Amino acid sequence: MDLLIILTYVALAWSVFKIFKIPVNKWTVPTAALGGVVLVGMLILLMNYNHPYTSLAQKAVISIPITPQITGVVSKVTDKQNVRIRKGEMLFELDKTRFQTRVDRLEADLMTAVHGFKALEGQLDEAIAQTSYVTAERDRLYKDYQRYLTGSRAKVNPFSQRDIDNSRYNFLAQDALVKSSLAEQAQIKSQLESVVNGEQSSIVSLRAQLAEAQYNLEQTVVRAPSNGYVTQVLIRPGTYAAALPLRPVMIFIPEQKRQIIAQFRQNSLLRLEANDEAEAVFNALPGQVFRGKLLRILPVVPGGSYQAQGTLQSLSLVPGSDGVLAVIELESNADIDALPDGIFAQVAVYSDHFSHVSVMRKVLLRMTSWMHYLYLDH
Repeated sequence: MDLLIILTYVALAWSVFKIFKIPVNKWTVPTAALGGVVLVGMLILLMNYNHPYTSLAQKAVISIPITPQITGVVSKVTDKQNVRIRKGEMLFELDKTRFQTRVDRLEADLMTAVHGFKALEGQLDEAIAQTSYVTAERDRLYKDYQRYLTGSRAKVNPFSQRDIDNSRYNFLAQDALVKSSLAEQAQIKSQLESVVNGEQSSIVSLRAQLAEAQYNLEQTVVRAPSNGYVTQVLIRPGTYAAALPLRPVMIFIPEQKRQIIAQFRQNSLLRLEANDEAEAVFNALPGQVFRGKLLRILPVVPGGSYQAQGTLQSLSLVPGSDGVLAVIELESNADIDALPDGIFAQVAVYSDHFSHVSVMRKVLLRMTSWMHYLYLDH
């Protein structure tokens, strides 16, 4: 862009020499050159300082990597590529045989557990009745044993020692049956009283497993997280899709407000402020200038970001990563919306300082846009 200013001055100087028929000699040419150096130099300094420009700008878009939450083999893939997809539409589908089988098995286990719980209630009633029966029998045998024991203490013992021993053993055996029945009754009660949120614990556990299995079954169909589109779909039926965040199988581009990310020199921070007027031109749209505003300056320089590693970290001196990033929001325009995401642009920001100099920057930006007809790189 600086070259355009110099060439413009040279053209104006040549026109002045021709129009006013100024003689070309050792005085006029150096004067014009020296005056050009001073004039152009001052204009360039004022313009670059107060109205920054960058050729490093891009129509940015945020993408969503699509990774299945379960692992499986792809059985179906959407045929809607690079066209608008509504939220909830199928992107691809995994083979669901294994997940459907688990759901069916857990449903059967849950049904068995529910009926088993009802059967436990019947078993408890039966155990209570059995306990009552064996307790009554034990009490009867205890009375018999006491009768035999009392008779044995009489002067004339009508019972033999064998009868007494048999009566005692019968009582003790029946008492053991009572204890066994009470233990069985307590065990059934414990199972019935094992309740979580008003439901038997084993049933709650099976319901939770079934809910998880049904969720996994639903995840066999991977759907669009919002309105947008998918591009460069490389998976095909038979592809093995793993639930690994580092291995996405598809990229989804959601609908979003289109913004320009521009990288300025660090000394441009002296004049870059939020809500400053901005303009952008695109290589793909020669001769057009689009208005907007500076939203914000990102608070970090990409080249200055560090992460914990197993080695000592040195300065990041990657070429092109030392500029500050600014977010430019352009006014709504159908031509910009029709451009592919990620396309390059050139951006100028106009501050409130020396606003009259901004006219020159605007003219130069438009000249840059016209030069895009020539397929020149900037």
